[in-house]
Amino acid sequence: MCLKTMPSLDTQEKIKAKAISLFNEHGTGSISIGRIAAEAGISRGNLQYHYAHKQELIRAIYQDIAAEVLSHWQGDDQQPTVRHMAEMFVRQFDYVWRYRFLYREMTVLVRADAVLAQRVRANRVSRIEAVVRFFNALVKNRILKKPRGGESLRYLVMMTWVFCDNWLNFVEIQGNEINSQGLQEGYDHIIEMLYPYLTRRARESIFESYELIQFPSTVA
Repeated sequence: MCLKTMPSLDTQEKIKAKAISLFNEHGTGSISIGRIAAEAGISRGNLQYHYAHKQELIRAIYQDIAAEVLSHWQGDDQQPTVRHMAEMFVRQFDYVWRYRFLYREMTVLVRADAVLAQRVRANRVSRIEAVVRFFNALVKNRILKKPRGGESLRYLVMMTWVFCDNWLNFVEIQGNEINSQGLQEGYDHIIEMLYPYLTRRARESIFESYELIQFPSTVA
């Protein structure tokens, strides 16, 4: 059983890795199953044995992403500091960069695939709640002043979420190079958004947090 399973898993990983690379460079619409198979060095039939169609392959890639988030992005609310907020921003940027085709095409992809849409929405609800817990922890740790109104903190989370998800797209549309300067400018915007709510103690630690704003090693 193991002898059959391991090569199959290796083939699946090869297929997904090649698909991500091609989708990131060219978009999902212009890349066929046949192209992915050819560049992965396998037959089309072999690829379709694992993933019957492109939607199924994209779902599998998204499942890997959701599993990564669940595995590695836990306990943020246990580190309610400006420094960790910077770490979270860089982590999100790395995530958006590695799977940038999803962020460029998310609206189109979920409209075309109800199964993917359900998974994306469920994961997003879970992640937003996790960030809300982090922001509440910032308030308790006297890093963030509590915004007015019961839903204001959640609105603040949503604003930063929308910005982080779309910053890379904005930079690309502007025709600017994706580099460390662009990443720092993105963090500048996050700080500007949060600045009215930061306590004096938090504002004093902002400069140190910039030490963490480095271009992810995954970016070639």
